[in-house]
Amino acid sequence: MNLKRSTTIACVLAASLAALSACSSGATTDATQRESASGVAENGSSGDITTQCGDKPAKVGYLKSAGGNTWVLQSAAEFQSEAAKCDNITDALFSQAIGDQQKAISDISSFVAQGVNVLVISADYGVAELPAIKKATAAGVQVVTILGDAGGQRGTDFLESVAFDTDAIAESWASFLDEKVGSGTVAFLGGTPGNETSTAFFGSFQKAMEQYPDIKIVDNRVQDTNWDPVLRRKVMAGLLSKNGRIDAIVSDFNAPDMGALQAYDDAGMERPVVASITGSNQLNCDWTDNPYPYMTLGQTSSLTRLALRIGLAAYEGVDNTEPTAVLPKPFTYEPDGNAPTCNTDFPPDADLTADLTQEELTALFSN
Repeated sequence: MNLKRSTTIACVLAASLAALSACSSGATTDATQRESASGVAENGSSGDITTQCGDKPAKVGYLKSAGGNTWVLQSAAEFQSEAAKCDNITDALFSQAIGDQQKAISDISSFVAQGVNVLVISADYGVAELPAIKKATAAGVQVVTILGDAGGQRGTDFLESVAFDTDAIAESWASFLDEKVGSGTVAFLGGTPGNETSTAFFGSFQKAMEQYPDIKIVDNRVQDTNWDPVLRRKVMAGLLSKNGRIDAIVSDFNAPDMGALQAYDDAGMERPVVASITGSNQLNCDWTDNPYPYMTLGQTSSLTRLALRIGLAAYEGVDNTEPTAVLPKPFTYEPDGNAPTCNTDFPPDADLTADLTQEELTALFSN
């Protein structure tokens, strides 16, 4: 099988719906035929794609609208690893838009023009991407979104949406904070201003913390940090200067949290309790020398595996009843208990809970 990674996708914004249809595989979407399964999946790796490969040759693609970090590369590697299990998948394409909404939109059109049959997309720019998603679906592409909400109607504008169960995750965070903080303050650190992922997580977190009124959310809002450790350090420094020591931080992406911890070090303050999602190699290595109560939910980059199975099954006309809500596996570390895994040969923002072998991770990070 020929798996291709494309990182320089041509812009095709001017393509009309007729042109998109002419470039498509001719597959007929059966989005309205699939009923969302009930229940929650622990991660995206538990299904068996070999029962859903089907017989028709398929070209699949994964688009990450906002990229530039190692999690994105790991999620693409998991997507391609899953695709490699089906001999009839001829191409598994990947592209990311790094802080470029216009490219994110044009990438959708470009993949359709290249004839993808299944498109997994993390629509981080939300409703701005919906028109292109609707055109892709109308062109016969099975579109499955992950993470963010682009709006629209499931089964009409796109096939399905695979997302974290933010309510369940927030309940886990809140319970951990109640145990480790009890009474105090917590700051919620998010990404780009108004992004769908941070908004969804914070809404669930607010609701979960209603059970624990002795813990106050600083400013009762998301602290925007662009998922950038340098900005996260600056923002956290400002919060500490204004509020004094904050007892805990919660974040919807763990890799930049090292910046927040450095702000505590700069201020000469004891490090906080940390609750997050995904793991960070740098933070794990640093934790060994300066431990604190730390909880994260891992194996998150396997979302792309689940999304691919759902989209491929629809294209091939094979049943798939897997849940689309995901509650990642919790990993908890204590100063006198378990320690997180550290690998100094891997990038600082690598998530070592990813469902990739040591050999696959080494190959990925050597490129």
